[in-house]
Amino acid sequence: MSKVFLIVFVIFGTVVGSGFSSGKEIMIFFSRFGVLSYLYILLAGFGFFWLFYFFLTYGQKVLKKVENSKTLNWIIFLISLVFCASMFAGMKSLFYYFQPWLYFVLVAGLIVLCFVVTLKGLKALEKVNAILMPATSIIFLTVLIYGIFVSSDIFIQTNSWAGFLYSPLYVALNSSMSGLVIAKFSGTLNKKQTFLTCLFSTFLLTAFLLFGNFVLLRNTESFISEMPFLYIVRDNAFMFVLAYIVILVGCFTTLISLTMTIKSSFQKCFKSEMVASFFAVFVPFLISTLGFSDIVTFLYPLCSVLGILLLIYFVFDVIFNKNVNKTIFCSKNSGRKIFKKIIKK
Repeated sequence: MSKVFLIVFVIFGTVVGSGFSSGKEIMIFFSRFGVLSYLYILLAGFGFFWLFYFFLTYGQKVLKKVENSKTLNWIIFLISLVFCASMFAGMKSLFYYFQPWLYFVLVAGLIVLCFVVTLKGLKALEKVNAILMPATSIIFLTVLIYGIFVSSDIFIQTNSWAGFLYSPLYVALNSSMSGLVIAKFSGTLNKKQTFLTCLFSTFLLTAFLLFGNFVLLRNTESFISEMPFLYIVRDNAFMFVLAYIVILVGCFTTLISLTMTIKSSFQKCFKSEMVASFFAVFVPFLISTLGFSDIVTFLYPLCSVLGILLLIYFVFDVIFNKNVNKTIFCSKNSGRKIFKKIIKK
C-alpha cells in the first residue's frame, strides 16, 4: 500500500502546480462558468481517472513511441517549456515579496536546487513528493477552509456552457505532460494497485478542485488577481503565509517533473547528462520572463489543444496496435488449425 501512496503523491505533485495551488488555473478552466463548474470538475475527474489508468497500464509503449518519434518529441518539448516556464514565473512572483537582494538569492537557490534534483532523476522526485505533498495537502486544506468564511463578489459575465470545452482542455493540460512521468511507473504495479492508485489520485485531485472552486465562487473578486487564493487571504497574515507555502511547494514539485521531461529531450542533443540538466532548467527560466499571468491566461489553453491531440494519438496508437496484434494472433491460430486439418486428411 505504501507503494501506491508513493505514486499517488507523485501524481498529485505533478498536477498541483502554480496554476492549481494559486487558484488561477481553477478560475480560468472552471470557476468563471458559475454553478455549472461543479459538473465540469466531475467530468474532469472521470477524464483524469481514465488517463491515469492508461499511462500506468500502457506507459512503456507510450515512452517507446515518444523515444522513436522526432515529431512527438518536439510537441512534448514545446508544451513542457511553456508549463515549466509558468512554474518558474509563479515562483519568481512569490519571491517579489522579499527584499531585492533576498529575491536574487532565492532565485539562484531555486535554479541550483532544480538542477541537482533534475540531475538525480526519478528517485529524487519520489522522495521530494513523499516528503512535501502530505504536509502541503493539509496546509492547502486549511487555507481553503479559511476561504469559506471570506466573501467578496463582482459580476462576471461569461458563457457557462463553454465549460464543456474547457473541462477536457484542463485534463489534457495536466495529463499530457504529467502522463509521461506517470508512464515511468508502468509495470511496477499489479492490476489492483494500479486501480487503487488511479482512484486515490483522482479522488484527491477532484476533492481539492471542488473545494477550491467553492471558495473561488464565494470570492469572484479574486478573479482579477494573478494568484486568487493569495488575494482571498490577504488580510490574514498567518493564512497568507500558509497559502504562500502551498503555492511555492506546488510550483516546485511540478517544476521538477517538467525539467526531467525536458531533460530527456535535451539528452538527444547533448550526451552529457549534466549539460542536458543545465539546459532543462535554464531555457524555461529564460521564457518565464514573459510573466506568470500571461503564460497561464494565453499559452495554457493553446498548449491544452496540443495536449489533447497528443493524448488522442497515444490512445489510438495503443488501441490500433493492440487490435493488429490480436488479428495477427487469431490469423496464426486459424492458420495452424487449417494446417492440422490438411495433415489429418
